[in-house]
Amino acid sequence: MKKLLFLALILLSISSCGSKSDQEGEESKKMNPNLLPDATGQSGELVIVMNKEKWEGPLGEALKEVFHASVPGLNRTEPSFTTRVIEPFQYNRIFQLSRNVVYITTLDGTTPADKYLKGILPDSFKDRIANESDLFMNTSENQYAKGQKILNLFGKTDQDLINHLKENGGIIRNYFNMAERERLATDIRSSIDSRAISDQIRNKFNYYIKIPVGFELATTADDFMWSRYLPSRGPSKNIFVYFKDYKSQDEFTHENVIKLRNEVGKKYIYGDPDNKESFMITETEFMRPVFRDITFDGKYTVEMRGAWKTNNYSVGGTFISYTFVDEKTNRLYYIEGFIIHPNEAHRELIRQMESILTTFRAVDNPS
Repeated sequence: MKKLLFLALILLSISSCGSKSDQEGEESKKMNPNLLPDATGQSGELVIVMNKEKWEGPLGEALKEVFHASVPGLNRTEPSFTTRVIEPFQYNRIFQLSRNVVYITTLDGTTPADKYLKGILPDSFKDRIANESDLFMNTSENQYAKGQKILNLFGKTDQDLINHLKENGGIIRNYFNMAERERLATDIRSSIDSRAISDQIRNKFNYYIKIPVGFELATTADDFMWSRYLPSRGPSKNIFVYFKDYKSQDEFTHENVIKLRNEVGKKYIYGDPDNKESFMITETEFMRPVFRDITFDGKYTVEMRGAWKTNNYSVGGTFISYTFVDEKTNRLYYIEGFIIHPNEAHRELIRQMESILTTFRAVDNPS
């Protein structure tokens, strides 16, 4: 595992064809990414450069298992990434600016596409691939565009690479998941927030969370805040924060986190403003929430992803939440982002909610 984590940090420089002055210009841009154009494409999109025939064979099936694996916690099946596979000879300027690029190279390939991909690898690196069985991936960035992430996957043979893909799918997915989270977090932090709402929350509760422009306050209480974005068309985005006195480690058990969520939902999150008997509950009958232990703002945190519905089945959606303790105030916080967008994709919407939640910070004194 240490080797794999080390490999993920190795940078591979791929030289482009052209005159010496062209190459010097490209090197200058790599040294200063601000000289490059911005990367293009939608969040969650990958451009895979490989021998397209192999995409339809065993190697392609192994790649699909990695990049098309279902996103956990959604109420409908969605792939982790949207992929576009192209031959290296089709890798023109349009594709070169893509935000996420994957190169697939195996040394036993004999087609023109395989030879092209092998040709852009330095001979010294090909020797390492042939002799180091654990070497199968490396990363780089800003090759052709600012903010671009590059993943090189390679093997001595197709089967060697397939074996690595099956063993390390989570590590490979995580590279691009982290890249998308960082991009969205940067966008959120640089965007204009609803200062009136953010200041009101900070002054009342002694915490800060960036509420984007367009959100409104649905309701507040002494221990609760719910802010939402309700467009005339499209997805409804919702953020809420609840806190209580922390009592014991038992509050972090999965069942108790679900119980807490349901208590908050019943008390504060109504499904229909005209029907006070309509409230939010966690879906556990047809799918269970997915949990992870993570570190959030330096604190031990239980992440929960799953589906929600109203008790009268009038509406539902997906959510992501974090449960953690602020030791200075002895508060147990439960913060959540949830989506209402029936019969539509939720993958990227949940990424957005996750990025907003990461702006949460407890503050010592209101200002």
